[in-house]
Amino acid sequence: KSNTMLLALLLLAPLRSTAYTFTPLGSHARVSFTSRTRGGAVLLAQTDTEAMDSLIQKLRAARPAQMQQVLAENIKAVDQRFFLRLAEMSDTAASDDERDEIGALASSIANTIEQLVQKADARLEDDASQVQGLLKVIASSSGEFEVPLSEERMRALREAIREKGQALDDTFVATVKAYMSKADADGLDGMVEVLRVLLQAFASERLLSLALAGADLEEGLANTLRLVLSSRPEQWDGVLRGELLGDEASCNTDAFLGALQHGVSAAYE
Repeated sequence: KSNTMLLALLLLAPLRSTAYTFTPLGSHARVSFTSRTRGGAVLLAQTDTEAMDSLIQKLRAARPAQMQQVLAENIKAVDQRFFLRLAEMSDTAASDDERDEIGALASSIANTIEQLVQKADARLEDDASQVQGLLKVIASSSGEFEVPLSEERMRALREAIREKGQALDDTFVATVKAYMSKADADGLDGMVEVLRVLLQAFASERLLSLALAGADLEEGLANTLRLVLSSRPEQWDGVLRGELLGDEASCNTDAFLGALQHGVSAAYE
């Protein structure tokens, strides 16, 4: 079914017999209110009503270009009760003009949510494609995976991650985790390990990039960061001991941890 119909089922359909009807019109949706809520509307809690009224007023005041952002920030609040509240407001409107305005607002909200769903769907497809592309880099010619990965394939994976750069973000991480959960549920322990390696490689590359970006680091510290974060997780203990505690340590522990913290902080900016 189209996203329009999906929205109708999730948000609007359960209330049609009570408050309004939903009609898909090509790429747009129209919400039409009736007076059937009189005498039989479900009363909403006062606190819920106040919160919804506040959001509705914000949406009424928003310019068309702002509505998508307002809805994206409050998407959890736009549920069946929200549309029921719009129906109640329409039912008690002081004039036909006000009733038409509320109906137009509801239609605009439904269309904007549809656009958000379409964007989310497109992003999920893109992230899935990114994950599959990186898995191909570390797969054999027959499409199989050897764990642990060879040094050659690990280098190829790191290079591919660097090339993709900012195209890989939080939604990419969420997609990898979803793949891991599915593989774990299916008992595919080997695939879980492959995806864990992929996620660790991405995290190391991103942290290294953020730690080095915009920071005036001493050469020894920068080299230590590169060496540690370019190593496999199982090698970190030995590398850290040699670089931070050995006789020829390149930097001290506090400086190293400070640089890592800089990278972590940058990831949340």
